[in-house]
Amino acid sequence: MATAGRALGGYGYVGEQTRERVLAAARDLGYSPNVVARSMRSGSTRSIGFVGSDIANPYFAEAMRGICDVAHLEGYETILTNSDERLDLEQRAVRTLLDKQVEGLVVAPASVTHCDHLAEARAEGVPVVLLDRDLPQLDCDSVVVDNENAAYAAVTHLLKLGHERIGLLASINATEQPEIRPAGGEGRWEVLGADRPSVERIRGYLRALAAYGAPVSRDAITCIVADRTAEAEAAARRLLNSPWRPTAVFATDNESTRRIFLAAKTGGFKVPDQISLLGFDDLDWTVMVEPQISVVAQSPLLMGRMAGERLFARIKGDDQPKRRIVLPTQLIIRASTGTRAEQEGPE
Repeated sequence: MATAGRALGGYGYVGEQTRERVLAAARDLGYSPNVVARSMRSGSTRSIGFVGSDIANPYFAEAMRGICDVAHLEGYETILTNSDERLDLEQRAVRTLLDKQVEGLVVAPASVTHCDHLAEARAEGVPVVLLDRDLPQLDCDSVVVDNENAAYAAVTHLLKLGHERIGLLASINATEQPEIRPAGGEGRWEVLGADRPSVERIRGYLRALAAYGAPVSRDAITCIVADRTAEAEAAARRLLNSPWRPTAVFATDNESTRRIFLAAKTGGFKVPDQISLLGFDDLDWTVMVEPQISVVAQSPLLMGRMAGERLFARIKGDDQPKRRIVLPTQLIIRASTGTRAEQEGPE
């Protein structure tokens, strides 16, 4: 029995002929070795975990591809879990992955204020790298983009096209909703809340309008919860048809971009003749529609790869102070944005 165990587990000395006979018998019986039990002997499961906040979102699917690419080069497998933007599911997923003895975690945190479960993982000696969202209170690396300045550049482009009444549509987390309130000075507003990407992009939008002295109304800012489909669709329609009458809309994420484009199309608005649209994330569909959508592009594939590389650096013993890696974005101008025109409303 001990000889068979050594042959199947790949440890200790076993004669080559004996090893071949044991492996052949195992194949005939359909035997699969217990990876966790084997890891207790070798000290390695050669696996990492990824906790995505919404794996149905193409952004996180592409990021996972980047993580897996790096893991495969290192000879590791990646175990995928999905939090559905819920803290309780993320906490359970992290505990399950730790019980499976993964050697590291990449997490797109559902909450940017509650991270005790991730701190516990670090306390157990498991490296953690954050993707898309940062947790300054946690001692771990993160890979993000400069959301505020990306939004500032996008809205500035619309302002330079002559648009003044620029609406905003943003997807937000149901449990960490921002507060948007007057900020002193007529027509000025500010956003308060945990520094999620959506909040940072709203902040960039407001900063651009203030810098150019453009008017803004609370009616111009619409927030949706992505998985509440009917509510999101109605909110996008309300924004386009609001008495404030935006001549352009900036959408802060791929879900909001899709919602506002569909609302414009089904509502009979000509894009960009009656409404200019500028979104976030350069997904395939944005160039498959008419007109093609102007976007702020980021690379979730590159973000995933960078997160994977940081994770394996930590697994291999890198003990330098934590790093916050900020990747660039690119403003891609297509046919959905044009100069300001007289607004005649939908046909």
